[in-house]
Amino acid sequence: MPPVFNNATNQIAALKELYDNPTEYMKDLVYKKNPMLAIIPKDESPQGFAGKYIPVPLIYGTPQGRSATFANAQLNQTPTQMQSFFVFRVSNYVIASISNELLEAATGQNAGAFLDEGKLQVDASFRSISNDLAGDLFRSGTGTRGQIGTYALVGTVITIVLLDTNDIVQFEVGMTLVATATDGGVPSATTAQVTNVNRSTGQLILLSSSATPSAQWAALSFLVAQGDIGAAGASGTTSFLKVAGLAAWLPFIAPVTGDSFWGVDRSVDVTRLAGVRFDGSGESIEEALIDGSSLVAREGGAPEMCFMNFASYSALEKELGSKVQYVDVRGDDGEGGMGDIAFKGITVHAPYGPITVIPDRNCPQQMCYLLELDVWKLRSLGKAPHILTYGMEGLEGLRVGTADALEIRIGYYANLITSAPGWNCVIRLSA
Repeated sequence: MPPVFNNATNQIAALKELYDNPTEYMKDLVYKKNPMLAIIPKDESPQGFAGKYIPVPLIYGTPQGRSATFANAQLNQTPTQMQSFFVFRVSNYVIASISNELLEAATGQNAGAFLDEGKLQVDASFRSISNDLAGDLFRSGTGTRGQIGTYALVGTVITIVLLDTNDIVQFEVGMTLVATATDGGVPSATTAQVTNVNRSTGQLILLSSSATPSAQWAALSFLVAQGDIGAAGASGTTSFLKVAGLAAWLPFIAPVTGDSFWGVDRSVDVTRLAGVRFDGSGESIEEALIDGSSLVAREGGAPEMCFMNFASYSALEKELGSKVQYVDVRGDDGEGGMGDIAFKGITVHAPYGPITVIPDRNCPQQMCYLLELDVWKLRSLGKAPHILTYGMEGLEGLRVGTADALEIRIGYYANLITSAPGWNCVIRLSA
């Protein structure tokens, strides 16, 4: 039998073995530091998002053919009030490239070098796209990652301090950004690449593609990764390129007449169709959670999980003092659970039972989301994310047409849905 030399084919096959168990790479690379992404219920089956879109029907009003007087019951009949959100999936991609020089150098005893380098590139790409998805779960679908606080331009160098410095977790060195004058507005023709990130101060330094950037580059404008928003902007769900997250389903500003969210005007019943809103900025965080949950309980909901950022979580922990009670929460991998992935939370007692509060770095500042988890689902075609194989078996490397390299593509086709928005609440917090 002739010897088999190390080559691009068998080295990619060796790398494939490291990703044969999707549950392992999902828990290690995707869920570990992203609690909302880990905990949210999932449907990642082949039928999880089959078809062009997923209809999400719900009843928001009962028929009104009722009266103590029979004639009035007949006269005043109305049908059951129903709506259906028609939610379509969005796609997201990240590319891991491995140079052919490395492939050819990985011969004999050096084969392990390829595996180490190949795994490094694929692991980092999984982390990149999973962090992006985890952030999207809290956002509105427009692609906005943060808002400019202060803006300065010297030559082609742009210096920005974010309006909310906590949004710094949404930015990475090397990221190419565009700006929009409004959230979801038309993106700038000028792009700028992040060269420096100061995570303590919320400062970004970027290199602009032009010494005279488009007008959208200014204080109070919004920042979006290039390609995450269409050329005409993202004025509604039909033009979203990103997952419609909690800020889309549960907007803090109630929808008004003319709203069209997945084809539904939610202004006809803003609570049952767009969730409960509560301004708790004038009271303690514990009080805000209790009062917000009371409003949800009035609507028939029984929220058991709350997500907030680390600053709010720390403030709540200090408020509770000796009363604080900790609990471990397990994740959901879409296949019956994630028994060995757990997140520590705080228990707050509310009208319908205890609420577990979990910190997530992606949650906006001084805002929290009180959720009844069993009415939520992250639906996707297969794992979100997974290695894209285009009908081929296992991990495959594709030749790059314009470079001496192979690329591995990672992505997902997914969106977030809820069948009962009114059983959930967005709360503004005091800290």
